[in-house]
Amino acid sequence: MHILWFRRDLRLSDNEIVTLVAANSAQVLPCFIIDPWFYQQPDVGKARVRFLFESLENLNSNLKQRSSQLYLFEGNSVAVLQSLTRELLQQGHRPKLFFNRDVQVEYGIKRDNFVKLR
Repeated sequence: MHILWFRRDLRLSDNEIVTLVAANSAQVLPCFIIDPWFYQQPDVGKARVRFLFESLENLNSNLKQRSSQLYLFEGNSVAVLQSLTRELLQQGHRPKLFFNRDVQVEYGIKRDNFVKLR
């Protein structure tokens, strides 16, 4: 089972990483992590949070049409991914993490570099 980590790109069509993870026919755990960092940003208001959750609902609906679902987690992204990976390893899986690179936010770029090194 592989982990498909959605972040800014909450769509199935025209999404390179979705195509890549689906290519090998492995089981996939699609997830989104609500990182507390997000709520601390000065440009995050009620409208942006509402839009995020509407987009997540839409993604989940699209996944359900494909006999899957979106798993939501809350917490530090790195810690959540480490926990998920440990759990999947304990279940006998050999998970790979798939995600699109973050190029917009310094926090995301540093987080991605840290995740890639693990």
